[in-house]
Amino acid sequence: MILYTKVEEIMTKDVFSVELDDTIHKADEIMREESVRQVPVIDENKLIGLITERTLMEYSLRQLYDFDDEFGEIGYNKINDFQDVMAKNVRIIYPEDSLHKALELMAKYKTDCLPVVDWNNNLVGIITSIDILLFFRNKLSEK
Repeated sequence: MILYTKVEEIMTKDVFSVELDDTIHKADEIMREESVRQVPVIDENKLIGLITERTLMEYSLRQLYDFDDEFGEIGYNKINDFQDVMAKNVRIIYPEDSLHKALELMAKYKTDCLPVVDWNNNLVGIITSIDILLFFRNKLSEK
């Protein structure tokens, strides 16, 4: 049955990510150049957070109103210095979990992506609402 397809069959395996020591500008640049709406934050390949287009935009707007000279140009500072730009309570899923579970989590938590990690919390992929839509489109085209 389609809903019991494993996440690893649908997920994007080559994930664009940033490290804590990377700049906020780098995360923004990846989102713009690669047309992605979320970038996982890793530390030695361990998932520690997620920067989304929305949180980055909200953070940028806040900085317009609360500019602090101490940090200079905000975009070129390290993510580690501005950890509130990154969501830390990220919902995750495992490669062997089902598409059904991914859909349930995404609907329950109103999110459009789930980082995929192994049992050691290493980032191995990401599943997005676009990945799921493309999967269903391909299944419908097969019929």
